[in-house]
Amino acid sequence: MPLTDLVRYFNAADSAEDSMLYLDGERAAAWHKGLRLGSLFQPIVDLRQERVVGHQATLSARCEDGSPVSSEEAYALCETAESVIHFDRLSRTLHALNFLAQKCHAGGYLQLAIHPRHLQAVQSQHGLVYEAILKRCGLAPADIVLEINARQVGHQASLGQALNNYRQRGYRLALSDFSSTPDLDGLLALQPNILKLQPEGGREGLDVASSAGIATELSGIETGQDFVLACTAGMDFGQGSLFGLPQADCLPTHSRHRVAYNSHSSSRVPP
Repeated sequence: MPLTDLVRYFNAADSAEDSMLYLDGERAAAWHKGLRLGSLFQPIVDLRQERVVGHQATLSARCEDGSPVSSEEAYALCETAESVIHFDRLSRTLHALNFLAQKCHAGGYLQLAIHPRHLQAVQSQHGLVYEAILKRCGLAPADIVLEINARQVGHQASLGQALNNYRQRGYRLALSDFSSTPDLDGLLALQPNILKLQPEGGREGLDVASSAGIATELSGIETGQDFVLACTAGMDFGQGSLFGLPQADCLPTHSRHRVAYNSHSSSRVPP
């Protein structure tokens, strides 16, 4: 379905008066409570194959005068559980639309953060509504890696239920900020697909991931030396300014003839 028709469809399906999707050139944008929203994509690189295999989507928010607003400031405008759920889904719908608009040259997977307040507000059937949104866009849960901040979610039972719901629907899962959680063994028992590591905790996190057979993704790779160290340490995937800053356009993963830039699998993330 063309992007114009998808925007029209999602606007008709959304009865909230404080938000609206619209076209901004060849991309989708959204208006929400006086904020103009867009999508930014940062490449995720398979460090062994040295190729882009996915993109992390983040929210770009600006006031009507053009001044930037942080993602957390935008979420802080949501005063109720219902408004958080709506805003989080609106943001992820926007990212899906803008990823879809680039499928002619950008393949791989789309990695999206689920806001902790969204997880706490949804009681059951996590991922059901977003699955329907993805299908309308010609995508599927298997195309998505959902990133969840383990520390901010806090309650282990809630996190476990959410991860189980998402996994049953076919989403892949990445856990970040997990090192300070009191029950690390319980967290690993939830079987995330990826542990997302920060440079300062990379070695410890890598040891934990390796012992559990979980793929690792290292953020903050800024220099060639960072890249060499990450590869030497055995990291699987990486993000950072060395590979590209967050921007509106995804980096190409295949040619205009739909031929991948090498013959390897587009993702080694375990199912």
